[in-house]
Amino acid sequence: MGLMDFTLRRLAPAAAASTAAAWAGMTTLNDDWDDYFHSSSTSGGDGSSSDNSAEPEKIVILGSGWAALSALRKCASPNKSVVIVSPRPHFLYTPLLASSSVGTITLRSACEPLRALVEIAAQKATSATFVRADAREVDVMNKKVRATTDSDGMMLELSYDKLVVAVGAQANTFGIPGVQEHALFLKEAEDSAKLHARLLSNLEKAAALNHQGDRYRAEIDRLLKVVVVGGGPTGVELSAELADFAHNDVAKRYGTDISSRIQIILVEAMPRILAPFDESLANVAREHLISKGVDVRTGTAVTHVESKDVTLSPSTPRSATPEQKAAASAAARSEEMGALVWAAGIGARPLVKKLAKSLGQTDMRGLQVDEDLKVKGAEGVYAVGDAALSGFAPTAQVAAQQGKHVGRAIRDGSDSKFEYHHAGSLCSLGSGYGIAQLTDSFNVWDSLGAPTIGKDGNEVALTGRPAFVLWRSLYWTKLLSTSSRLSLGSDWIKAKLSGRDVVEPVLQRTATLKQPVESFGTELRRNNTIRLVNKTEALATTAIVTDSVDGKKKKRFWFF
Repeated sequence: MGLMDFTLRRLAPAAAASTAAAWAGMTTLNDDWDDYFHSSSTSGGDGSSSDNSAEPEKIVILGSGWAALSALRKCASPNKSVVIVSPRPHFLYTPLLASSSVGTITLRSACEPLRALVEIAAQKATSATFVRADAREVDVMNKKVRATTDSDGMMLELSYDKLVVAVGAQANTFGIPGVQEHALFLKEAEDSAKLHARLLSNLEKAAALNHQGDRYRAEIDRLLKVVVVGGGPTGVELSAELADFAHNDVAKRYGTDISSRIQIILVEAMPRILAPFDESLANVAREHLISKGVDVRTGTAVTHVESKDVTLSPSTPRSATPEQKAAASAAARSEEMGALVWAAGIGARPLVKKLAKSLGQTDMRGLQVDEDLKVKGAEGVYAVGDAALSGFAPTAQVAAQQGKHVGRAIRDGSDSKFEYHHAGSLCSLGSGYGIAQLTDSFNVWDSLGAPTIGKDGNEVALTGRPAFVLWRSLYWTKLLSTSSRLSLGSDWIKAKLSGRDVVEPVLQRTATLKQPVESFGTELRRNNTIRLVNKTEALATTAIVTDSVDGKKKKRFWFF
């Protein structure tokens, strides 16, 4: 007992100190000290204290991503009435979408309910409210936002004193035929669920057909071919997750006959993958993917997509001559595939384009802002993240910093020039491997002998397991709640010990009256005495018949 007491007395302070140090490190890393040590008083635009008895300033935030939530957490303060408007009822942790697509983690770990975050903000602000609606129009003259709750046109009107446009961006198909209709995307939680369902459904179909020997060999090969379009971090991380999924979980649960036939093709129109990274790190990533069986095709463009095949051709620059374009077109080839995932770029959302046009802006890629992130020509309106043309890369890191900057400006009542502090870039390559390109502020890596890279030699390169651990650790700290951190950690441990989740998501129940009804691609044999009755025929036909025995009328129901 004495030894236990002695141990506890020694360990308890050490554990407390470690926890405090970890909390302080996370707070510093996320630039959140002002959440705890900021003055509760608010200031007017001239720096004077505002009258708390006055009407609260109405703040409307459009969006629920990195920029929007960062702005919400900083601007929530006394004498502020905040309304956050989004058709999505959760914050989505986008770096985890690739992992959730193959069951490494659950979508629950990548999503944070907005109402829980708004409830926290309401404790600091005069009020904070979440409205699940889709913003359709901004009236900058009357300072009103019009939003709809559904497709029936039921319109809401919200007035504002300050407006933050943080609606992000949508997938850009570049007008390529068939992409919008047949491709899968990786921007939203439902995109991840759809991809997960498609992968598992194709695996089940292939496994069933494999029982017939070589009879359906071509169809099995088609079902097991996945084409990922876009060689940026999203496409690379998804390709790595798919390769790990095939080598580990598919081989274990479906057998090597199936796993060995899975083909993963990564298509990139540029000469190399991972353009934001130094070329040396991009080459490391390419070689690692190839070693995992991924077919990396650079300098290749998608020209057409159908439900079961894709047309690929050599990419050409915008300045290409007619002869070069003709040669590329002649070299185009079609390939059958089971799934095509589009991760090849982003474009402005309709609301952003509509607002930009109303303000007389000619560049429809986003809203033009000044150095304070205020939208040019619109009083009291800010634009942040992917919705803004601010001159910075459309990354989560930029969006989060811009959201915090604008939130503080609204909270403190004074605008200032936005300054971006780049911490580095990370990319997971699966199998406990990754790459990292860090700024020289991470001096710990200098002491460990990490090589310097970059045009000015002011960045350091990290590869292998240290980069992978850094990737997981950093993104884990970026989660917005302890619940999400526990859930994510649990998912990682579960995937390591017992494998990934291979339960096909139920996306939507299929109505019984819709044909054809399929189960793993095989038509269900229906009783031929049962026929389908459309609504008109059903209404015209009475369901009341006369019983031949007692002459009483009875209602008769058909179940099918």
